[in-house]
Amino acid sequence: MQKWHLILFCIAFSNFLYSHANINYGNNKVAGKYYSLRGIKMYTEEYGSGKPLLLIHGNGGSISSMASIIPFFSRQYKVIVTDSRAHGKSIDTNDSLSFEMMADDEAALLDEMHIKDAYVIGWSDGGIIALALAMRHPGKVIKLASTGANLWPDSTAIIPSLWKDEKLHYDSFHSKIFNPHK
Repeated sequence: MQKWHLILFCIAFSNFLYSHANINYGNNKVAGKYYSLRGIKMYTEEYGSGKPLLLIHGNGGSISSMASIIPFFSRQYKVIVTDSRAHGKSIDTNDSLSFEMMADDEAALLDEMHIKDAYVIGWSDGGIIALALAMRHPGKVIKLASTGANLWPDSTAIIPSLWKDEKLHYDSFHSKIFNPHK
């Protein structure tokens, strides 16, 4: 009898893994949707059911940056994952960008989705956005996990010698034109 339970469990687990392995997180037409808010079109995807969990990616990232954790959390939560302003598939034609703006975008998204509050996980700059969301809209955050973030994202968060090296690197390349076909 136990042998059949183990076999059934293995079949069910492999079906679960297979179904999530074929999901193109960040480009899933079934789960994806745009919301017009605060002068932008924010791209989102939703997975699972339960209490809402908002995942916020880091700088230069997108929904696909969170692909490895979406299946795990979607087993227990309604996972809401977004492409932040000026990232991924979100459309932003404005000329400004700040952590505060992106935190306000996340709060506006929850309002637009008629979600009173959510658990929030942010990674890197997404962690900064999550912290700003909690500070600016505390009623929107049930609990928060922020990793790889700093509260003052400026040169004080970096070892001064590293900051100088990075500045030299930037100065030497910022005006060069690169040909990706070479």
